[in-house]
Parts: sequence; structure tokens; C-alpha cells
Amino acid sequence: MREAIESFQEQFRYEPKISNLVGSLAKFDKFAIFGMGGSGLIGDALNFLKPELDLLTHKGYGLPKIDLSGRLLIFISYSGNTEEVLDAFEKALEKGHHIAVISTGGELIKRAKKVGALYIEIPKTGIQPRMATGYMILAALEFFSEGSLKKELSSAAARLKNIESGGELMAKNLIGKVPVIYSSRENSALAYNWKTKFNETGKIPAFFNTFSELNHNEISGFDSISTTKDLTSKFAFIFIKDKEDHPRVTKRMKVLEDMYKKRDLLTLTVNLEGKNRSEKLINAISLIDWSAYHLAKLYIVESNEVPLIEEFKKKL
Repeated sequence: MREAIESFQEQFRYEPKISNLVGSLAKFDKFAIFGMGGSGLIGDALNFLKPELDLLTHKGYGLPKIDLSGRLLIFISYSGNTEEVLDAFEKALEKGHHIAVISTGGELIKRAKKVGALYIEIPKTGIQPRMATGYMILAALEFFSEGSLKKELSSAAARLKNIESGGELMAKNLIGKVPVIYSSRENSALAYNWKTKFNETGKIPAFFNTFSELNHNEISGFDSISTTKDLTSKFAFIFIKDKEDHPRVTKRMKVLEDMYKKRDLLTLTVNLEGKNRSEKLINAISLIDWSAYHLAKLYIVESNEVPLIEEFKKKL
């Protein structure tokens, strides 16, 4: 795991190549990404990087119940054997949709080769899917014909500083707590990424929510009165703040943070840093990777493998 975190920025030197491409890539302006787990994070990340993209994400079996005509459907499975993605791929094939595939191999690449679908076979480095974000984002952007965004990401990765100490400090603050990550709706991809990294790498429960929806329901669960204080005291709240947040969202964060503190609830602040969304994404991913890694060390749990997920898959 440590090696995977340290080599994260090197992923952005990767130059993906599309296979089964005859001539030039057809120009699409509408897309859909199908993926689960670490692979499913790619659609969220792309929506964060370029919100104006006409991009929908689907995490589940089959196809969404909307008109997909005119869209390029991109199926992402790091292993190539994700059950839900394979099911969706077959349904899309039956309906004659435009199809593309991203994977390290497995059944998904086999099927793409068999039917002549476009595919990118990303490097098989042995890292966990959640740690291969750079490879998969660059591969997806190749299908999007987003060369400028690829360059921006590569430049941002080259400027990434070692922020392990910040992650280690956060881990120490979170010992004995269940993290709840809060962000604006526009930054939900980052909050969700943090939640899943605490789950998979740190092996702890973690949750996320966004402003301002959480102000209309969730905060009522943390009033921390005498009869519920033992329960609420187990939580820690991480506020992901961004200078680009709506002013009213910024105020909501400050007000709620103060209210939680008055109720003796632990709050931590993460200020997104970077001159563009690419830098913010890469810095945020690096920080959570180090935080979850050091949390796993403090809890003396294995940070890389996901035995409970593997056990569940076998029982299926």
C-alpha cells in the first residue's frame, strides 16, 4: 500500500492507447460510465474535473432507464471480472449501443476483443483498483478526446508534494472515531472517495453527506443530548472546504461546525488546495490515501487487501 501511494503521481505519465480503433475516434459529446467500487469512482472524478460534461454514471446491473442513444458507453472494471459491469456490457451490446472498455484484462477485455469493441488495456501493476485512479482517468479521457485535461492532470501530478505528515496527523485525530465527511454537492466526488478509502484501506465505518441537503435532516441526529451523547461522541466530522463553494454553503459549514463544537463533537477541516480542479483532485486523493494508510497502522489492520469483500464475492 505504501508503495502504491508513493507512486500515485507516476500514473499520470501513462499514455493510453485505444485498441480496435479503425481510423479516427468518432466524436461524441455525450457519455455514460459504468463501474463499481474503485472503478466506479472514475465517473464521479470526471464530473468533478469537468462539470459541464454531459456524463452520467451507472453503478449497478443492467442499463439505466433512460435514452442512451448517441452516447458512448464506457465500461470500466479494473479486474475485468466485475459482475455488474459485465451484465451491463451485455445489455448494451444487445441494444446496439456505442461501446468502449477500460480494464487490465479479465473477461471484459476478452468480450471486447471478441465483438470488436474499442478498449484500452491499462497497466496491470498489482495495485488495488481504488489505487489505480490515475490510470483509469487518463484512459477515460482518451475516449473523451480531452487532451488538454490530460495534460493539466499530468502537470498537477508533477507538482504534488509529499503530504504524508498531514495524513498521519489526521489519522491520529480520528482514532476511536467514525468519520463523517461533509462537502459541498459540487465536491461530493471527493467526499465519497474519502469515505471509501476509510472503509477499504482503514477498515473502519465511514460516511459522507453534502451541503446543504444535510442541514435539512442529518444534523438532527447529532444534537448530542444526555441520552444520546454516548452514541454521538463516537463520530468525527471532516469538513472539506473549497474557495469555489457557494457563499451560503461556506456560511452553512461555519455555522454547523460551531454548533457541533458546542456539543463537544470533534470537527476537522480540510481546505482544498490547488490552482485548478485537477490539482485539488490529486491533492485530496493523496491526503486521504495517507490518512487511511496511517489509520490502518494505528488500528493494526492490513491496509491493502479487502478480505471481507473477497469473502462476500465467494459466497455469491
